[in-house]
Amino acid sequence: MSEDHWIRLLVKYRGKCAVCGKDIQAGEYALWSRASKAIKHVSCQTQPQKDTSVLELKCFICGKTAGCAQCSYEQDCNRELVSQACICESCLSDKKAYENYQAAFLSKIAKVKI
Repeated sequence: MSEDHWIRLLVKYRGKCAVCGKDIQAGEYALWSRASKAIKHVSCQTQPQKDTSVLELKCFICGKTAGCAQCSYEQDCNRELVSQACICESCLSDKKAYENYQAAFLSKIAKVKI
């Protein structure tokens, strides 16, 4: 995000700072990047950015990346706390998504040693 052009604006909708991960409330001034579709606090402008690439979740069904950056819940998701049972768009759009999820769950539970 350091190469992106950041625009200072008055926030209309609540969001999460791309640097610190804390909420940015409507009515606050913040910096927004059209290129990365990200927002950050004005005070976070000079702070080092946290590496969110490490926090990319894996799809519970296929094991590929879940696509966190493109997820419609991305702004509200705390990947450090969220369930590790997310599903990628490809698996979610499958007509047998629920059955595939059940099969993946049963497969994973069978591997658990008690």
